[in-house]
Amino acid sequence: MHNIPAPLQIYAYWAIAILIGIIFFRKDVMTSNSDFGPKRLGLLAFSVIILGLNAYIYSNSTTDGGRTLDPSSAFIFSVGNGIAETFMFYAVFRLGQIIVGKFTDNQWAGFALGFLFFMAYSGFIHGLFWLAILPEHVVQTSPFKPFFMPIQLMIALSWALSFFWYRDIRTVFILHAIVDLTMIMNVKFSMFA
Repeated sequence: MHNIPAPLQIYAYWAIAILIGIIFFRKDVMTSNSDFGPKRLGLLAFSVIILGLNAYIYSNSTTDGGRTLDPSSAFIFSVGNGIAETFMFYAVFRLGQIIVGKFTDNQWAGFALGFLFFMAYSGFIHGLFWLAILPEHVVQTSPFKPFFMPIQLMIALSWALSFFWYRDIRTVFILHAIVDLTMIMNVKFSMFA
């Protein structure tokens, strides 16, 4: 994999993820849940607040290493990864739910294992894929670094609940794209190099 350019690795990952999304989540993308009661609006407000905190913490615990921002890369990465990786996260979340469903009808047990799978996949893909592809960007001495993982857990929880309660993928596409835009605006790498 090291001799394959990073952008090609990313595009291949996205292609696989989008194929999975088309196969398993087409109905969820094409329809929407019209329940916009207080619980859903509260969840959305929580998600937006957490994204704001994430942007602040991420901006203060990373470096661009002197690279310049490429607006085309920022747009392509934010949209592409926002869609593709959301599909992957929900695919592993559903896998956890399906496994639990073979043993119990307890929906919260399905949520718990689905969320565990979601977090395990997120750690796996970031640890073994993204960290190998992205340029060095973490400021190890940042006083904000200890807050990064708790914020990531809250982001993942809000996204998992959006799917669990409302099968809402489209809103999470947007939220995920915002997280990815925060990342690329701070790390500044090119999708064309």
